[in-house]
Amino acid sequence: MTPLIDVVFILLLFFMLTSTFADRRSMDLATPALSSAPDVADKVIVLDLGAEGLRFNGEPLTLESIDDTLHTRLATGHPVSLQVAAGIPLETSVSVMDALKASGARSIALRNAEGQP
Repeated sequence: MTPLIDVVFILLLFFMLTSTFADRRSMDLATPALSSAPDVADKVIVLDLGAEGLRFNGEPLTLESIDDTLHTRLATGHPVSLQVAAGIPLETSVSVMDALKASGARSIALRNAEGQP
């Protein structure tokens, strides 16, 4: 008869070898210095993402039309401020950020709808 500690050890070894670990993915976010904020405040492209959808200057904007609408501004290197309302899923925000990056955005800042970083 095998001692119980050997059986426990074999079970522990089995579960350690057959288990998978969670793949944690992250996004690198750069936080701006406070001294640089006043210099670029007039050049910032402000997009609002709320329950009614994505808006630029009060006009509705779709993910497909980001490139057409903002191409000239993004080409000059203007930073983008994405103001996200409470309750918007993270994957929606990331989809908008991906579309902005694909359209040429170099710097994207996330803010909540009240304007807090």
